[in-house]
Amino acid sequence: MGLIPSNPAQILNRADKVLGTVDGTLGRVDGTLGSVDTTLAEVKSLLTQLDAKLALLDEVPRIMEQLDEVHRAVKG
Repeated sequence: MGLIPSNPAQILNRADKVLGTVDGTLGRVDGTLGSVDTTLAEVKSLLTQLDAKLALLDEVPRIMEQLDEVHRAVKG
């Protein structure tokens, strides 16, 4: 058993195939991560919109009080 394999060309060929598979897998992972980034950006945008709408919802009681005041003033 020496340090040099019996068929170095065969081992290099196999390594080349494995590296090709790894390269393809990494390409798919990169594409998936890009998709995740896009989805996260969309979610962040939706959460920002939701936060703004919730802030408006918190204002409803104050607006109702103002409307009641206006109604009482108009009613006299």
